[in-house]
Amino acid sequence: MKKETKIFLILLTVLFLILISLQELPEPQDFVKERTFTNYSNLFFYYEITRYPSGVEVVSSTPIDENVTLGFVVDPWNLNFGIVPTNGSYVKRHIELTNLREIPTRINLKVYGNITPLVSFSENNFVLHENEKVTIDVYLFTNNTEIGNYLGEVDVIAKKPRYDFIPV
Repeated sequence: MKKETKIFLILLTVLFLILISLQELPEPQDFVKERTFTNYSNLFFYYEITRYPSGVEVVSSTPIDENVTLGFVVDPWNLNFGIVPTNGSYVKRHIELTNLREIPTRINLKVYGNITPLVSFSENNFVLHENEKVTIDVYLFTNNTEIGNYLGEVDVIAKKPRYDFIPV
């Protein structure tokens, strides 16, 4: 076999392996009703996905001449933002993450559903090292948002390499 053919086959194999490792995780078919854990793997990585239900009711920002009942969500896993006025209001929730494993783990946060354009994170797509702990702020902004209910979920995806020679 010619040297150029061998090099071409090696490059083709490397390209194929890179494409496999870059494949997207499957998107959720239905939104979760409570915190759910899912595992997934491919040739190079293990994924641990924590799925959080999320929602908000966006209401008018003008004062209303009626009694309003307020409630608090104290479940640490709940990313329900409650009732929020439109025109530039925001709400902040928190997610605490700790890496108890001996290897670094890449953390990526994704939002699904019609709540997606309203949600942002203080930090995203970062590496969490061994015994490192981080608190991520999850923000919901109602800039130019129409009145209505917005639903979806927030996924915390932990990506761990299967082999030591693969970077996170």
